[in-house]
Amino acid sequence: MKKEVQYKTLFRLSGMITDIFPNAGARFLDSLIINILGNKLLLNSFLQKTKNSVAEVKQFNRILFVGDLNIGDSIIGSCGVSSLRKIFPDAEIDYTIKKSAINLIDGNPDISNILPIYNSAPYPTENDLIRLSNVLNNKNYDLIINFCPMIPNKFFGNKEVISYTLMASELIRNEGIQDSVNNINYLSFNFIRNAFADYITDKDNLEFKGAKIFLSDDALDNAKKFFISNNIPNDKPVIMFNPDASADYTRMPFDFQIDLLKKLSHLQCTILIGSGHVEKFIEQRILKYFPENIEQNIYVIPPSVELDVYAALIDLSDIFITGDTGPLHIAAARKFSRSTGESLRNKTAVFSVFGSTPPRIYGYDSERKNFLAANQDAPSKAFIAHTACRNISCINKMAKGCREVRCFYNLNTEEIFSEAIEHLCTIEKFYFPQEHSIFAH
Repeated sequence: MKKEVQYKTLFRLSGMITDIFPNAGARFLDSLIINILGNKLLLNSFLQKTKNSVAEVKQFNRILFVGDLNIGDSIIGSCGVSSLRKIFPDAEIDYTIKKSAINLIDGNPDISNILPIYNSAPYPTENDLIRLSNVLNNKNYDLIINFCPMIPNKFFGNKEVISYTLMASELIRNEGIQDSVNNINYLSFNFIRNAFADYITDKDNLEFKGAKIFLSDDALDNAKKFFISNNIPNDKPVIMFNPDASADYTRMPFDFQIDLLKKLSHLQCTILIGSGHVEKFIEQRILKYFPENIEQNIYVIPPSVELDVYAALIDLSDIFITGDTGPLHIAAARKFSRSTGESLRNKTAVFSVFGSTPPRIYGYDSERKNFLAANQDAPSKAFIAHTACRNISCINKMAKGCREVRCFYNLNTEEIFSEAIEHLCTIEKFYFPQEHSIFAH
């Protein structure tokens, strides 16, 4: 609880600074944080400290990987687990995740035991910590890798622990070096590679291959049933649109969403709109802006749809559009059948719209050289608002306390619309109505 209060205080103070001085405040925070926490000497110190801690471990038979608390974090952390598995192929590697993410992570062959113990985010509850404590008491782990910034290392008592601080320092330093890939999935994988460099025997085998999730046959069948039960035609491309996000600073502005969806609704496409889970009933508010003849091509995914079915619907879509939130990482991850291990369709173009959060860290783009591409056989594109006050402290959007949401200034729906058309034109079943007035631009 003390750490939660400290985090909130720190990030709300950063919000106050940029409220008063948007441009100068952002530059000040970036300079301060990057030069202190991303300092090369400090980074090298963290690396050496981490290697020293690893060297203290006598054996690596049982390892606990403590993941962060959000659904997206469960996918991100699994990249670190994959790296660990390549280094220690015979170890028992357990992974703690959010309960609601289990149907995405279950089936991952790199994980020995999935421990779905978290119910809350972004801060752990007392019950979450009790369940984690029970895990620690039930098995004698040789090493604990703590990827959760809200759980201090001292929580694990006298057990050998290495923490995320090395990765956090590298992430912050890379934000000041614009020509480097700084995606959190890659850094999760690379953190393990750096920490255990002295234990790597086959460097050629330690290649980052992107995030992956695993879907059950039931999830895949239910996604297909959704199309059948709603009489959704199979001769049109599908655009899936996520209107929600976990924070105001990452949720696309409502007017922006309406403008973009009105443009997309004139295409010869089916549009699937997700339901709001944080911003309740946002999908119903959206539908009020569309006449009945256009609404016939728009289908709402009910909030009761399970997360793995939602992921399967993404895989059946040609384009997925979202802000920076958990479903973005679900869309970008490569999807596999849990029962057969075979790769699924994986041809979804991932379009992400960025407001407050650093796009190189959480976004995907297959054209920009300093971005990571989504793990799909389709393009990915990050659309970035040119917001004066964005800075490295915006990474924790849940703890920010800015009085005014200025995160999405200077965004252009026309750019997203044009990119959507360009990709859809590569799909054989897409009909491009050149004569339509909306294309006269």
